[in-house]
Amino acid sequence: MEELIPSANVEDHPRVAELKRSFHTGPVDFLETTTDLNDDDYALMGKLIQLYCFADLNARRIIDAIHHATLGADARSGSRLRDAEVFPRLQGLVNRWIPDSPLKEGLLKAARTVEIHRIHRHNFAHWAARKVKEGDAFILFTKNAREGERRDGTPQNSDEMKYAIVLLAPLKPEIEKLIGHCAYLANQAARFEHGFEEFKRAISVDGA
Repeated sequence: MEELIPSANVEDHPRVAELKRSFHTGPVDFLETTTDLNDDDYALMGKLIQLYCFADLNARRIIDAIHHATLGADARSGSRLRDAEVFPRLQGLVNRWIPDSPLKEGLLKAARTVEIHRIHRHNFAHWAARKVKEGDAFILFTKNAREGERRDGTPQNSDEMKYAIVLLAPLKPEIEKLIGHCAYLANQAARFEHGFEEFKRAISVDGA
């Protein structure tokens, strides 16, 4: 059996520590007790992926609206950002150009929350998954060295697979939060585009 090494960024939670101890005590026995994902599991993972994608789409629209309002139409660059750049860029632009207001607070909160879950979106889309026998966690695997290093910055050799543990109880309420933040970003993106001149007048064009 190939060596399985944990991703360094797993959730700091007693249940995660318990699962890791069980895993390392007997990896083969542990894995033999895991189960295939069921339809609800696939739906949960797909829901998070799609929520993130929808948030990414609207964050790019807002980035373009801010660039257009402050630097001109030619400055729009939302479509050229890498996935990892989108929400940090949105936060930077909001902090620079949007005056203190409920709008600024709402955009920053949404951007921070969605960015936190970028790692889940990526792992759910690119890593293989099983479910632990108790049904309260996913265990995800990758043999892709680039994926493993992207997850925690640690090189992975050809004899290794990395794994990560995702607890379901904390994840489900986070998905509900994402639903709200995604709707907020979509509403603001539409408002900025359809009421662009009003948005341009309201924005601070002499930001820090």
